[in-house]
Amino acid sequence: MRRENARLIALVLLIECRPPITIYKQLESGAHAVGCAGSECGDSNRVVSVTYLGVSGLLIEHERRVLLTAPFFSNPSLGMVRPRMTRLLRSTPRIASDTLLIERLLPRSADRATAILVGHGHYDHLMDIPYIAIRRATKSRIFGGPSVRHMLMGDSTLRSNGGQRVVAISLAEAGARNRRGAWYYTTDSAYRFMALVAGHAPTYRALKNSYLFTPGSVDVDLDSLPRTAAEWKLGEPYAYLIDVLSDDRKATVFRIYFQDAPSEPPLGFPPTEVLAERAVDLAVLCGATSSNVPNTPDSLLKVLKPSQVIVGHWEDFFRQQTLPIQPSPGTELGELRESLTKSLAPSVPWVMPLPQTTFRFRETERK
Repeated sequence: MRRENARLIALVLLIECRPPITIYKQLESGAHAVGCAGSECGDSNRVVSVTYLGVSGLLIEHERRVLLTAPFFSNPSLGMVRPRMTRLLRSTPRIASDTLLIERLLPRSADRATAILVGHGHYDHLMDIPYIAIRRATKSRIFGGPSVRHMLMGDSTLRSNGGQRVVAISLAEAGARNRRGAWYYTTDSAYRFMALVAGHAPTYRALKNSYLFTPGSVDVDLDSLPRTAAEWKLGEPYAYLIDVLSDDRKATVFRIYFQDAPSEPPLGFPPTEVLAERAVDLAVLCGATSSNVPNTPDSLLKVLKPSQVIVGHWEDFFRQQTLPIQPSPGTELGELRESLTKSLAPSVPWVMPLPQTTFRFRETERK
């Protein structure tokens, strides 16, 4: 217990004592810009748009059909979510979605979403989803691991009608480097996606010591939603392959790899045979804590060979998005930029965007 407390104290000191750095514009490679602009995008009906919502949230849109990944805007302060370090600190603050911030920051086009993909169950990926699914994206289904479903069943509305709107993807259905997973389709058949067995980097690592925030799974449906940050458990971490489908829903016109936490290689790698069938057009990677896992994201990028890269979850999610943007204490900007430069060909652009930035991409038929 003393060793665990020492690790927690070190983590809190690391976060609270770093001098703040304000980021006023997106960080990007020296290569050409990510995506396309204006007339170079061609026919507007053949464009895929990706809006970075902050943390691990994406709004993907094609022909007015929308898919979301884990939108989160509430961003409670560190003091509200940090673990209790001593027995003297018995009270644990309750946290809840900031519905005013959600309404202010979630684009209206999100209301058309038919699917919300969740990579794991931590509060910064799951806490805002009940409000968004019930009040905004009312036709969406939520996909994640079994623990994600068990926690969301704590919401009485999502629990109604047998909880049909929340789909638990089992580990047996998720793909791995040497195993093809199951494809799931949105109700409008505009997208298909495959969950990939992944992991989660330690929240803190120094020398031989490491600490992971709220590990563990949830094995039964909850009676109510978690009330504290520590009650939102990691669960079963997944990455995803997301295919944007053609008008006739028979072909993939754009492929996205999405992760919301760095993984120990080869966790999170797509099946080799699936990548051989079609390459990745856009890789969306997690920046926070990537330096806490060896060879990350280097080894993953060598497997994916993406045409373009967006780095998400890099900014400080203990601050409201309406404030000037600062890097997350868990994001080593210098190491991350060096890794991207080393792992990607000079012709492959990458970007760490500011929240609410939209990128547009042409459909591609490449394999």
